[in-house]
This record gives sequence, structure tokens and C-alpha cells, in this order.
Amino acid sequence: MQNKHCVRLLLHSIARGNLKPLIDGQSENELTQEDIQLTTYAMATSLLDWTKILLKENLFYKDARVVALTSEGAHTFWESYAAVGIAKASLESLATYMAVEFAPFSIRTNVIQAGITHTPSFDKIPGSKALADFAEKRNPFGRTTKTQDVADVVYLLCRDEAAWINGSLIHVDGGEHCK
Repeated sequence: MQNKHCVRLLLHSIARGNLKPLIDGQSENELTQEDIQLTTYAMATSLLDWTKILLKENLFYKDARVVALTSEGAHTFWESYAAVGIAKASLESLATYMAVEFAPFSIRTNVIQAGITHTPSFDKIPGSKALADFAEKRNPFGRTTKTQDVADVVYLLCRDEAAWINGSLIHVDGGEHCK
């Protein structure tokens, strides 16, 4: 089989999940096991499937990078974010195992925890305006994270100089997580 080597970066940034409370009093508005499974696959474990497919097909460059995006909601309560929070916590754990088990294939796996970033997906989170206002107030730089801030760190992780970064959770939030 010919060595194809065309993927230098696999970026996992899925925004597909359910934003429902665990319990609401109206079962049609409550989170179900199916909701959790769909969200966890889309936002977490699909990363493993995609990585294994690319590896099996010999599509990764030597020294490839796998970068996944998580959120603070994996570690703290956000209204109606349980399914996504569960998925993001799973994603972080999965990335730790991938960092070790894919290292022999010269694949580095890292996770970026961006600060509150205004995106169409973020705007769908119940209470997103309050989250953004709070993030701005607690951020040492007095603003929310921009998509360019995150893109810049993805770029840096792909540089040769970042070859020794593996298995890391990297905060890209201007210090928002410090307060």
C-alpha cells in the first residue's frame, strides 16, 4: 500500500448535542439516556473512531497532531449543559489515553479549553449571555475569547517546536480560568 501521509492535523470541534436539564418535571424536556449517548459520541468518542481510521489508512504524517476542543462546562455547572459537560469530560479523559497509546505512531494528542467564545453554538446554550458577561468580568484582560485566539494556539501546536507537547489540557482564555 502506498504511503499517503496527507493529514498533519485532526481538529475535533463538534457542536452537536442536547441542551436539556437533567430533570424538568416535563419528561419531553428532560435529558434522556439517548440524548447523552448521541452527545457523547458526537462530541467525544467519535474522535477515537476518526483517529483510528486515519491511522489504519496510513493518512497521518509523521509527527501528526490531534487537537480536541473542550469547555469549562466539563468541570462546572452550566444550565442545561449536562449532556455536553459529560461529553467534554469524556473527551478530556479519552485524549489522555490517546496521548499515550498513539505516541508510538508519532501522534500527539492535546485538548484546548477555550474561554467563553461567541460562536453560533455558544449562543444556543441557555443563559449564554450571562455566561459571557461573567467571563468578561472575571477575565484578567476584560474580554471573552475570540475564535482567532483559539486558532492561533492550534497553529502553535502544529509547529515543530511543539513536538514535545502531548497529553496536555491547554487553557486558551487569557486567564479566565484563574478567577
